Amino acid sequence: MQPPVPRQRRDLVDSGAGATRLDMDLRAGRSVALYRGVYVAAGHANGLLVRVTAAVRTQGSLAVATYTTSAALHGFRWLPSTWSDPASTVHLAVEASSTSRHQPGLRLHRRLIASEDVALVGGVPCFAAGRTLVELARSPQVPRLLAVQILDGALLDRRVTKDELEMCIARFPGERGIARARELVRCARERVDSPRETQMRLTLEDGGLPPLDVPLEIRDEFEGAVLACGDLGYWRFLIWGEYDGFVPHTQRKTFRTDRVGDRWLARRGWHVMRFVDDDFTRPGILRREWEQAIADAPARLAALPTQRSPELAAAKRTLGLA
Repeated sequence: MQPPVPRQRRDLVDSGAGATRLDMDLRAGRSVALYRGVYVAAGHANGLLVRVTAAVRTQGSLAVATYTTSAALHGFRWLPSTWSDPASTVHLAVEASSTSRHQPGLRLHRRLIASEDVALVGGVPCFAAGRTLVELARSPQVPRLLAVQILDGALLDRRVTKDELEMCIARFPGERGIARARELVRCARERVDSPRETQMRLTLEDGGLPPLDVPLEIRDEFEGAVLACGDLGYWRFLIWGEYDGFVPHTQRKTFRTDRVGDRWLARRGWHVMRFVDDDFTRPGILRREWEQAIADAPARLAALPTQRSPELAAAKRTLGLA
């Protein structure tokens, strides 16, 4: 009988399945060898999860999903769709002493594997969320922007905290890629609502602008209710930045709300800057617009009555204009 879950050939033989019958089932297409020596019934051979299960079964010692495979199983935000493709290469972390070798479609990474690093996802052992993110961040194969976007998404969903990421990184001093992981975790921010916001922030900060405040949130002075929330900007310069995705911001209700909100912010002393996808094709111009807004801020704020808003009064004090 063909196994409904991946099993090693030797285990099937030990459990009473004859070697000849196994070979006949394989030739007849009733079973599939997803990896060398690991069989599964043909009707159960589809999907990433079953392929990862089969990959783990190829190892005689401890093995866990890692890198892009683990990220896909965890279901992090903003991953490339190719990472979840059942035909994608499966990445496993194995102990440093392992003598196993790569197979077609299976890549092995020799790593220290501690019990705190392992979590079961769909019954498959994976690196836990924090360790998976560190492995992505340390790899030069994952572009810097993409790695920070994935980190931002995981922080937004509270899958991990920055403290947990930093504690994980601290366990591997001097290892390859750990300095890169440390720098990317430093760049990541909580409460980022879209990958485009991450792209805008990195475009500006990598171009030399001061670190941006993310997100911006104006609350009622008395009850603490949120009155307005912006993507990014500067409290000390009262610059309010918004990235407008085409679909949500061309809907009638959102379009109207944006314009009314912009006038409300302007009355409080804010300079509102809205950006769209085309702005990323001209990053130099984008940065110069922000640089000019920062340069104009002291004179702009000095000319406004302090009583316009609490944040205007605070910005004037910060800039020495009060």
